[in-house]
Amino acid sequence: MKDRAKNLLELIEKAVTPFHAADAVSKTLEEAGFCKLAYGEEWKLTKGHSYYVTPFDTTVIAFKINEEWEKEGDIRISSAHIDSPGLRIKCGKDIAEEGYLKINAEPYGGGIWNTWLDRPLSVAGRVVMKSDSPFQPKVELLDFEAPVFVIPNMAFHMNRKVNEGVALNPQIDLIPLAGSGVTQDKQFFKQMIADRLQVDREEILSYDMYIYVQEKGVLTGMAQDFITAPRLDNLTSVQACLEGILKGSRKKGIDVIALFDHEEIGSNSKNGAGGGMLEQVLERIYDSLSCTRSEYLRSRYQSFFLSLDVAHAAHPNHKEKADITTMIGLNEGIAIKCAAKQSYSTDSDMAGIILQLAEKADIPCRMNYARSDSPAGSTVGPIVSAKLVMRSGDIGMPILAMHSAMETAGVKDQYYLEELMKLFYTQEYT
Repeated sequence: MKDRAKNLLELIEKAVTPFHAADAVSKTLEEAGFCKLAYGEEWKLTKGHSYYVTPFDTTVIAFKINEEWEKEGDIRISSAHIDSPGLRIKCGKDIAEEGYLKINAEPYGGGIWNTWLDRPLSVAGRVVMKSDSPFQPKVELLDFEAPVFVIPNMAFHMNRKVNEGVALNPQIDLIPLAGSGVTQDKQFFKQMIADRLQVDREEILSYDMYIYVQEKGVLTGMAQDFITAPRLDNLTSVQACLEGILKGSRKKGIDVIALFDHEEIGSNSKNGAGGGMLEQVLERIYDSLSCTRSEYLRSRYQSFFLSLDVAHAAHPNHKEKADITTMIGLNEGIAIKCAAKQSYSTDSDMAGIILQLAEKADIPCRMNYARSDSPAGSTVGPIVSAKLVMRSGDIGMPILAMHSAMETAGVKDQYYLEELMKLFYTQEYT
């Protein structure tokens, strides 16, 4: 089981931004024999082959057309989001005042921002540069791979109420410190990028650069049975989706994984689950296989969708925050996430399917609800389920400190989630 955790930590170390996560996933798919498709070109697909697309550099959709596929066979889809809460640098001038050099940044998603203070922070992302064609700018991925920023806390002596809980103003308290000195150059960060890429600063047009926690993930606990790392939400699920489609062995139907960007900010984008990318990919698959739209829609109706996203583990010091009968702790198995208001897509039909699959492989799995007076968040599950109109469910492994700079999960739970996804892509529909 610890080998699975170490594989997850390797992905986390590479996947410091959505761009780098998509790049790492793409390389894994290619090593496994998946063929990259150009989203803007005609597809010629054949049974028994595997493919993937990465339009717009973050969202990844991969699929296998199994060798015994038939026109009205079922589709198995699992999804996860590839982004995590963090800070994103604003393009423009930097800040030089009182002998300090600072970078203007804004929150991305809903982080526990005080956990980002006083930590070594690095920066990575995508840089867009001049080219011969205005409509085809040059694009480079960049990772500084070193602690270049810190966001300093105020000393206790200057803020005696800090341990009572202090609200942070993102425009004041979350501005990263980059260095010291006096300069009239208000684009020193852009110059840092240019130096790293060995280009003239004027060649740089724009960038999507994310600040990330530079600390590596580790195994913790007396028996090394916990994983403490950044970005467990939701790279745990990305790893499980990958493991499922790569190790699944069913012969019929079509298997799909969809790894979306922008879930942490609402999914309403071309890269997010609220866009039309997954629907377009599915339609193009069936069109390439000479199916009518009616055949495609009938196939979709008898298909299955699983949304994978982390769940809230019962907190060891605050169990009163968990539901009184369905709480789940670390290393206790997979949560089937349910909510009456459909913030999760699970209904009893799909829950029964998940529970039977889990039982086949002796995977602990239970229904999980939030407290009725403290509803949890949501996932891409309801968004995709509403668009695709198929049996749908939300599952995930429980973690502690969700949206913190460092989160904690159970080693066993990562194994359970990956095993469940392998079975999802192995068990034939009968």
